[in-house]
This record gives sequence, structure tokens and C-alpha cells, in this order.
Amino acid sequence: MPIADGKTKILLLRVGDKRQGVVGLFQPGLAGEQSPGLSVRFMGISRNAISSYLISLYCSLAIQTEDALAVLDDVEVGKFHDYPDTYK
Repeated sequence: MPIADGKTKILLLRVGDKRQGVVGLFQPGLAGEQSPGLSVRFMGISRNAISSYLISLYCSLAIQTEDALAVLDDVEVGKFHDYPDTYK
């Protein structure tokens, strides 16, 4: 997200299925699948003996409830306060 006049936008996500947040969806069974949603395909070798591969990541997001996603507008990026980590 762009920064203009020392301000930007911040995207807030609550993640996880148990918390009814945002979860990632991956397509299983891809050709050349290396991990969920990650496909690596050999494309060939050039005259200079350089191997080429096509690496693709197929994933989508599912937002389970409408309050799992929010945007903060006009956030000043020049100010920072370090809060203690007390979330459990």
C-alpha cells in the first residue's frame, strides 16, 4: 500500500478457522505439486544450458465472517509505540 504524506492504510486480518477469521484455500492434486498449491514445472533448457522452471502458487482466501477483515485509513507511519506482547 502506498505511503503519501507520511500516511498509509493498514489491512487487518483475523486468521484461523477456529477464530472464524481468514483462511487460505489451496488446490490439491496440481501437476508438479511440491506442497499444497505450489506447482513447479520444468520448461526446458536453453542453448546456454540454463534450465527454466515455471513456479506457480495457486491459493485463495476465504473470509468466514465480515468482521474478520478491516482497513485502517490515514495511519501515520512516522510514529511507533512498542506494546508488550500479552496476547494469548
